[in-house]
Amino acid sequence: MDKFNKNALIVCVLLSALIIAFFYIGTALGKSLEGTDSQVVDAAAAVGGGTPHASLYELSQNGEYVGFTMVGILGGFATGYTWSMVFDETNKRGTADG
Repeated sequence: MDKFNKNALIVCVLLSALIIAFFYIGTALGKSLEGTDSQVVDAAAAVGGGTPHASLYELSQNGEYVGFTMVGILGGFATGYTWSMVFDETNKRGTADG
């Protein structure tokens, strides 16, 4: 691994840890990020004539942010790992060279 990739990986891990630490500290202090999810569900239930109910698996508001952040990080690592295999012209079959 070259120096740039090593430093980029270290920075990504540190920033991710910092984001997760901020969410943990905010939750421990009793703060929550109130969203509009419940308002949207209530409005949709009123328009549809039904009663609002929870989804199959429901995360807390902070859990959603942490979950999506972690999935984004893992997706970025997977994309970065396979980037050269997918987009490198020398490894593709059917090119003019071979």
